[in-house]
Amino acid sequence: MKVNIKDISPVWAVGLILTFVCMALFVSSSAFVQAISHYGYDALIRRFCSKPKSASVAIVDLDDGSLVRYGQWPWPRYRVARLTELIFEAGAKVVAFDIVFAEPDRTSPVMLEKDISSHFNLPVKIEGIPEELTDFDVIFAEALRKGNAVLGCGMVVSDEVYTGELAEDPGYAGQVVPVCKGFSGDISEHLFQSRDIRLALPLIAGAGRTAFVNANPDWDNVIRSSPLVWQYGSRIYPSLSLQAVLTFLGFPKCRVRFVRQGVEGIELKDRFIPTDRRSCVVINYRKPEEKAAGYRGDFYSSFPRYSAADILDGKLPEGSLDGKIVFVGSSAVGLKDIKATPVSQFLSGVEVHATIVDNILASDLLLLPDYIDGVHCLAILPVGVCLVAVIARSRSWVSFIFALVVVALLVKTSTALIDRWHVVFVPTWEIITVGILYPTLTTIKFWQEEQQKKRVRDMFGTMVSRTVLQYLESHPESFSLSGRRVDATIFFSDVAGFTTISEKLEPERLSDLLNSYLSPMTHIIMERGGYVDKYEGDAIMAEWGVPFSVADHAVQACLAAIEQQEKLEEIRPALLAKFGYRIDVRMGLNSGPVTAGNMGSDRRFQYTVMGDAVNFAARLEPANKDYGTRILIGEATFLAAKGAIEARLLDKIVVQGKSVPVAIYELVGRKGQVSKERLNILRFYEEALRLHWDRRWEDALHVLDEALKLDPSDRPCRMLYDRIRWYQENPPPSDWAGEYVRGRKD
Repeated sequence: MKVNIKDISPVWAVGLILTFVCMALFVSSSAFVQAISHYGYDALIRRFCSKPKSASVAIVDLDDGSLVRYGQWPWPRYRVARLTELIFEAGAKVVAFDIVFAEPDRTSPVMLEKDISSHFNLPVKIEGIPEELTDFDVIFAEALRKGNAVLGCGMVVSDEVYTGELAEDPGYAGQVVPVCKGFSGDISEHLFQSRDIRLALPLIAGAGRTAFVNANPDWDNVIRSSPLVWQYGSRIYPSLSLQAVLTFLGFPKCRVRFVRQGVEGIELKDRFIPTDRRSCVVINYRKPEEKAAGYRGDFYSSFPRYSAADILDGKLPEGSLDGKIVFVGSSAVGLKDIKATPVSQFLSGVEVHATIVDNILASDLLLLPDYIDGVHCLAILPVGVCLVAVIARSRSWVSFIFALVVVALLVKTSTALIDRWHVVFVPTWEIITVGILYPTLTTIKFWQEEQQKKRVRDMFGTMVSRTVLQYLESHPESFSLSGRRVDATIFFSDVAGFTTISEKLEPERLSDLLNSYLSPMTHIIMERGGYVDKYEGDAIMAEWGVPFSVADHAVQACLAAIEQQEKLEEIRPALLAKFGYRIDVRMGLNSGPVTAGNMGSDRRFQYTVMGDAVNFAARLEPANKDYGTRILIGEATFLAAKGAIEARLLDKIVVQGKSVPVAIYELVGRKGQVSKERLNILRFYEEALRLHWDRRWEDALHVLDEALKLDPSDRPCRMLYDRIRWYQENPPPSDWAGEYVRGRKD
């Protein structure tokens, strides 16, 4: 295809402008830019994560099976002591607890005597127990002294150096020594600071070494790096992983080397740990295996993992812990130590500590140099200019191949750097530059062809949905009956009492009424990026996320529902005056995986969606009747859109054909646009709802009374009030979990 000067000029102009825009976006370091960069980083880490290399790390897991076998956490300290002894007896060189033993064991006989005496104001003495068994904390401390123990503490983050009195910590040994290089300065301005510290009991702390367990997640709550030291007043504490390594290698001290710009790294006698300017290491995550050796649970782990219950039951394979650093932590869901990492959104926190230890011992921590951002910014310019030149001067297939080659070279460079030198270079924005320039500039070159397509679209757009037509133009393979699995938000709406209206209005007036209502509603749906699937009389079915992907489909669907109700408020008086009927509309929304595609025969079909998420959305719309609400949304929709909306946790329901209760929410309005009084009513309702789930009927009624004082007409509050009154006289069964069984579809 020949290109004259008129075609080249806009290609060069737009291409250079877009290249500099990409550079400016990268330099801005906005949340959007960081999100994309983090996505590329995480993809690279998942691609190159390897198995553990040191063979010196194992995990003892306080998993769900252990809690089922030995009871809820916290366990009595004599049991933790026994677990510790068994780990030492199995040959562990170091035992590090990703746990803070901050309070005395309330199950100790001495504590029970105090609690009972204080509560009943009576002198109480538990007799028959040997003196050495009266305090379980003493038993635990004695067990810790049988080996090398590291005990966790928690730091309370601060922006300034703490200058007050320091908490007593017999486990602090001052093993971290700051060393300035080339100038006389203070390291405090470079380290994370704490204004308070959550320590183990002095009795327990004195039996080992204290180290902090805090992580340092990025703004998206994903842990990609973690500090090795943390300052509390005049003390500098090592992390749990660093202290475990110091104890394992027998090093009495480590040196934090820093310069005027910040920390350079940490020296451990014969090795050097590179860090960023605040002492954080970039974690080289390991590949999660399906099941670690010797572990009977279903938890995925990167390291050998052994259930605490198995160890207490004497089922630990011989030699499993011999000579290793053993971390004691929990993957139990209820203990909430689950972290998001580049390799998994659900990794137990102790895995992070174990990974850092393995990185240090294997000397393969990742490197993210300070200058890497400058390299990215400078790389965008030649990538953009070269691509613009090729697109402007070459045939379309040549520019396409060149774009692929550029992307391949960027990926190859990135993989070579991390594979050979552990340097992280993620060319996300260079590839984005290619992704923006190539389609944009190619579009300009094919502008005349696009004009012809537009004429065809105008001719046939009246025969099929314009949205579907545009999609099928780009994806001709979609002319088939096969579906695809996608995440979407499904919307159903229905006019309340429409059967009565349709029976009393003449056909012409009924059609006029429907058009007057459906037209503005459809316009709002399409303006919000929704796809109107079908009309069934007065009912509308629409989807967001199909036939094309919409990242914030739940948000857009919720905002569209709110805007429809607002529009309805605006046109309702006119409809009432013209047709004599008040129009009220109920809506239901739900998000989840659906099967989307052309459904029907090989001669006549329609693009639509199917699946449980669709069925549940259809059930939500009529469920509004039960609560006197206008818009109900499923839990998945709420979680995806909660940053943009205000909603009320309304109930847990079991819909027809299902047995598992699910949470539903009332969509109230946009974030920040609901009155304070209304928000108070919502919070009162949710508090009463949870109290009634706990069968605290009177407490729930009291809270509802407060809500109804603010708005006596709030129908969900009235509904819940009546339900609780009924439950007081007719208590639900013992296995009731708060659910309301909806036994009909409409």
